[in-house]
Amino acid sequence: MAVVSSETEGREATAGGRERARRGGVARRVVGVVAGIAFAAAAVYAQTFTLSFDQRGSALTVKGAVGELVETNRFSAKVTSVVAAHAVESKDTTDKVTEVETSNLFLVVDVTATTPKRPLQLSRLQPPVLLTADDRRYTPTDKVDESLTLFNKVIQPGLWSKGVLVFEIPEDALPGLRFVLIPPQGGIVVDTFVPEAEIDLGLSDAAAARLVSQAERVHSLVGKS
Repeated sequence: MAVVSSETEGREATAGGRERARRGGVARRVVGVVAGIAFAAAAVYAQTFTLSFDQRGSALTVKGAVGELVETNRFSAKVTSVVAAHAVESKDTTDKVTEVETSNLFLVVDVTATTPKRPLQLSRLQPPVLLTADDRRYTPTDKVDESLTLFNKVIQPGLWSKGVLVFEIPEDALPGLRFVLIPPQGGIVVDTFVPEAEIDLGLSDAAAARLVSQAERVHSLVGKS
């Protein structure tokens, strides 16, 4: 019967351990390379296909004017009226009616919207904006209770939802102002082929001056959501 000394056994065990360690190291390097390639590919995809607001092509923008229905394949929307005010009545956390002021001008945009297939709810992360003639963007103010605005509505397929969006904007930004509605999107990858509605508010220099001169001292939002 063959006898294997403890010294021989030790050498074999050490060699086997080195071989296993080598195989494990190779496997870890392969996994690392694959993960690196996948991460790089994802980064390239995001940089290539996630466009900024300014890079969106005009082919995805459906345009209209105040009072007109703007229809896309994801939603339809209409701005029915625009009101200017120096202050608005909102609610605080206890539901007490409070008067909120601004150093600029509140613009209260009355919007009606529907969707053909899927429910839609506006999001603060991807909100509608007011776009000025020189491409400045203004998001809805956070000074008013969202329960009084269109943010509080779920726009259902086949049904029309109505609500207001309130913006703070300087008077000199009014001429040429447009309302832009883009459906909010979830997930990491942004679908750049989602259409947007761009609605001209009809504010020429004369119309903007008239809107300012007729601005309400205080406009109540309470009871109008």
